[in-house]
Amino acid sequence: MIYTIDASVFVSAAFSKEIHHQESLNFLSAVRKQEEDIFCPTLVLAECASAIARQTDSPVLAERTVALIRSFPRLILVSLDLFLAESVVRVAIDYRLRGADAVYAAVAQKFNAVLITWDKEMYERSSSLVKTMMPFP
Repeated sequence: MIYTIDASVFVSAAFSKEIHHQESLNFLSAVRKQEEDIFCPTLVLAECASAIARQTDSPVLAERTVALIRSFPRLILVSLDLFLAESVVRVAIDYRLRGADAVYAAVAQKFNAVLITWDKEMYERSSSLVKTMMPFP
C-alpha cells in the first residue's frame, strides 16, 4: 500500500510523551518492511523539526528525528512546485483544510496514496478526497 504520512505520526513516534507514541512506532516499523513507496511533502521535515524542538527544547532530538525521516526506506520527498501548489489551493478551499494539512492531502491525491494521520480534523475532512487512516497497531 502506498502512503503519505503526516508529521503527527513521525512526531508521535519520536517523542515518548505523545499519546500515540507506541502505536506510531509500531506503524512506522511495519511500514519500513513494505515494498511500496511513501510520498510525503518536504514540509514534513520542517513540521517535525519544529514540533520536536518546541515540545522538548532539544535541538539534538529534532535534528535526529529529521535525519531518521530522511533515511526512511522508500520515502520520496515531494517538493511544492507551482502545479502542486495549485492543487493544494483547491484542496484547502474545497475541503476546508488548514494549509499544511492541504499539502499532505494534495500529495496523497497526486500519488493515489493512503493518507495516514493522527489529526482528527485532517482525517475527517480529507476522507472524501483520499483514503484516510489512522496508524494501525
